Amino acid sequence: MNKYIEMIGIDDELKERLTAHYSKNKSKVEALAKECKSKGFGVLNHRSHIARLAVCTQYLMYTESRYDELGIDKSILEATAKDIGIWCKNNGNKGLKNHMWIQNHLKAELFKLGRLQFQLFKCNNPTLPYSRLPFQKGDSLIYIHIPQGEKLRLSDCKDSIRQANEFFARHFPNHKYKFYFCESWLLYDKNKEFMDAGSNIIQFQSLFDINVSLPIDAQAIERIFGKRRLNKRNYPQNTRLQKSAKEYMLGGGKLGIGIGTINKDEIE
Repeated sequence: MNKYIEMIGIDDELKERLTAHYSKNKSKVEALAKECKSKGFGVLNHRSHIARLAVCTQYLMYTESRYDELGIDKSILEATAKDIGIWCKNNGNKGLKNHMWIQNHLKAELFKLGRLQFQLFKCNNPTLPYSRLPFQKGDSLIYIHIPQGEKLRLSDCKDSIRQANEFFARHFPNHKYKFYFCESWLLYDKNKEFMDAGSNIIQFQSLFDINVSLPIDAQAIERIFGKRRLNKRNYPQNTRLQKSAKEYMLGGGKLGIGIGTINKDEIE
């Protein structure tokens, strides 16, 4: 358990609380981790945040075994598991709140390869506008996620995608996919109306065919400002992005979300 506590990258105070919780509840934590494996992570829905963190950390034992079966290098497990620490930090270092997201990491269905995360994905979303997308409902894809905490340099993202092409061909040859898929506020086509052409976000967009852009601003508001304000004038402007986005909205613009795809056979 100690090596997994070190692996997830939490701060020292939370590490002490987690260690104490595990020491006091070792049998229960191990039993819940086993139950998550057999019944799913919904068994943690009514547990405390520190209990969820303890169980998910313990579950890394199963994750590591799965990596061994797949022949995946432990350095990828270590990089992927660090997302647990990021989500704990987002939760005020109280423990883990979003265990249903972290289950993707723990079940060895999502991997951090360089700057980006890549998830095995079968697209059964009935709400997507498939007539505007290069794939159909039910197709297998690789979902790209953008974890926080690092600059979004174009060169790093290109390297991640090249790594992903090799990784999934080697370790998941039966996952037949043609496209990488990303749904994010970063891909909204009107971002260029208030962002510099050379910004990391606009450069990131250049990797994708942006198939859909919608003026749905919830994700952008959360990522840029933290929370929605009733009066747009009350949004903070502590960063260049906050300042430009606020000015854009005050001028009548609206933030949004985009859907982008990359054909894996066209990756250079």
